[in-house]
Amino acid sequence: MPAAALLLPVALLAAGALLAGAAGRVRPGAGRTPVALFAWAALAALLLLWVPQRNPIDLNLGDLGAGIRFVLRLDAVSFAFSLFVLLPSALLLTFQPNPSPPLAALATAGAVLTLLAGGLVLAALAWGATFLLVLLLVQAGGEPAPSGARFRQQAAWLLLIWAAAALSAWAGTDQYAAVPVSALQAPIFGLVALAAVIASGLVPWKPWPAVLWERLPPELAGLAILPLYFTGFYFLARMYQAGGGHLPGTFFNLALAALGAACALFAALRAQAAGSRRSYFSEVLPMGGGFALLALGLGTALGVAAAIATLAAVALLAALLPLVGDDALSGRLMLALIVVVGLPPTAVFGTRLLDLQAAVESNEVGGYLALLAAGAWLIGIAGAARAVRLGPRREAGRGSTRAAALVGALVVAGGAGLGVLQATIAVPAAAALLPFPGTALTGMPYATATASGSWPAVALGGLAVLATLLLAVAGRGRAVPALSGAVPAPLLAPRWEVLPERLGTIVDSLEVPAEFRVTAWKSFDQAMARGSVWLWIAIFVVLALVVAR
Repeated sequence: MPAAALLLPVALLAAGALLAGAAGRVRPGAGRTPVALFAWAALAALLLLWVPQRNPIDLNLGDLGAGIRFVLRLDAVSFAFSLFVLLPSALLLTFQPNPSPPLAALATAGAVLTLLAGGLVLAALAWGATFLLVLLLVQAGGEPAPSGARFRQQAAWLLLIWAAAALSAWAGTDQYAAVPVSALQAPIFGLVALAAVIASGLVPWKPWPAVLWERLPPELAGLAILPLYFTGFYFLARMYQAGGGHLPGTFFNLALAALGAACALFAALRAQAAGSRRSYFSEVLPMGGGFALLALGLGTALGVAAAIATLAAVALLAALLPLVGDDALSGRLMLALIVVVGLPPTAVFGTRLLDLQAAVESNEVGGYLALLAAGAWLIGIAGAARAVRLGPRREAGRGSTRAAALVGALVVAGGAGLGVLQATIAVPAAAALLPFPGTALTGMPYATATASGSWPAVALGGLAVLATLLLAVAGRGRAVPALSGAVPAPLLAPRWEVLPERLGTIVDSLEVPAEFRVTAWKSFDQAMARGSVWLWIAIFVVLALVVAR
């Protein structure tokens, strides 16, 4: 297939946005159909580009000026992350109404361009454009974007640009596959890591995806989160490739893994103390992202592969939650609660098990972090049991029963098909990022295999899938009984929520002792005004000479 075909996914999404805009001018609401069709066409184009040959494809369109090269590259990594964005976006564009289908399609196109960019400079510019399109999408839905989130994303973009410029100046190129191993210095990686953490909301406190999910309606929240959420993980993964399979120091591996465990734990704590089911669901992506960051930070073959498999499950959850229509106690909501907590045989269960296995295999510190993540998992399960009795925050969303059932079935059956996911997506992507022996990690269609052993995913998960299907068929058509009684108290009281206010009160109470206070500022101003201008000129000249030396 010609290299120019790499433009197809982005071009199809852009064409769909143009047609949707034209159709919307003729008849309001008519733009949803062309956008959905072109989104599925972009997904089909991505699959046709990669699946038949599974070899990297490069497209070099020359220099754009200022040292920016327009190079696109499709390999196992960009294919996996583009799939994580395109598949849930296509589902949401098809089954969910959207306030502005053209902007949603353009934001998705910007995210795909970011993931297909062959260098960090072009990726940073495309990411900035994607961020602006997401802001416009949120505003088109009549919802003001949180000012704090907007400031943080702007800071992430500036950090990316800074890191890209530093990498290009130090290495002579910003292309991931061409950067010399010695060029990835600790300061450069620190900038990229900080930008990635901000971009994906990988922080222990309430991150921007959770804030958007609580404040925005489901039909808007999903498409506002998807274009940006996976890019932070993508930039971190690409740094393994730029560093020859390693980060600049083991400190970064430990820091990222510890941050991932902390993100999962604090997300679980917030979830079990949620005041509504909407608040509980808002912590699903942060918790899944914490497990993925824990595995990705380990720097091992199994860790990277497990992280990519975890992100695949998170992508399906990002498509499922907006389709549930979340607040009404219904069958699809019960299915969503079972899926998001990671009960067997779901894909969430299998991927989190891989994350913990990778952490235990890595080193002693990884073993302790695995215990922390396992504790977060158990707290999340307790929070799901409590979330059944939580009341609605607002009226129930419209949702889509058939689409939610379809995506939920994919997640449930994903545990049995984990070997296929590992063999087709996770292991090839890990092999493109860091070299490892062929026997260190393998993917088998019917089992999940690692260096320390394997477990038959189909044999174990298949029986559980059949049992789940039988229960679903037996309970079909039966309404979920409404639960009465008081909402149970959280397992752990959320005392940490008032910690920022307490710290602010302590800081405000600090004051300079009376004997050291300067109160005669007006006298200082008058003395400076009466002084000779030549004195200040002389001081300026002396300071200039000191600085120049």
